[in-house]
Amino acid sequence: MRRPKMVCLVALGGLLFGAVSCEDDEEPVAQTDTIVIQLAGIKEGDIHDGLVEKDKNVATEVGNPYGAFLQAARVALGRNPGRIAVTSVAITLGGDSRGVISFADLFVGETNVFLRADVGGTVYIARVTGPTGVGPLDCEVIAGDAALAPIRDALLSGNFRVGIRGTTNRLPTDDFDARVDVRIGFAAYP
Repeated sequence: MRRPKMVCLVALGGLLFGAVSCEDDEEPVAQTDTIVIQLAGIKEGDIHDGLVEKDKNVATEVGNPYGAFLQAARVALGRNPGRIAVTSVAITLGGDSRGVISFADLFVGETNVFLRADVGGTVYIARVTGPTGVGPLDCEVIAGDAALAPIRDALLSGNFRVGIRGTTNRLPTDDFDARVDVRIGFAAYP
């Protein structure tokens, strides 16, 4: 049985060094922060009702790094992991983007990174507000175990989509072609 999540403050000599999660004491059996999904071809046709959105199947990335992560967890456990957690998310604007030289040229306001499964729907996993520059921009991870539960089977099978969605000032008639690289850290637990 998992203990309730709490945050422990680490102090030494009266100085606060940071906060660490004390949710439980189990260690991940596999983890990675190097899964990069390239969302290429973000164009004017991806704008609907003032929002721009693009997604891609996680298994279609060269070498299927998410599949390798799952395989490492299965080898370590001899079975599927009991849960998958999102540990970090960062976004970077691709240098080969055309007509977009900064995130501010594409997104205004809140921008969300999501995982989408055929069964379980869409789960927003991270957000950043008013992104600027080209990144990498660290996003606030907002999806815990309860939020990921509806897509658990998709996470364990590696059959889901990674996407980005945000408010834009761009018009469907604008001419641009952007690439956003989404880097996600995952951890697998017993």
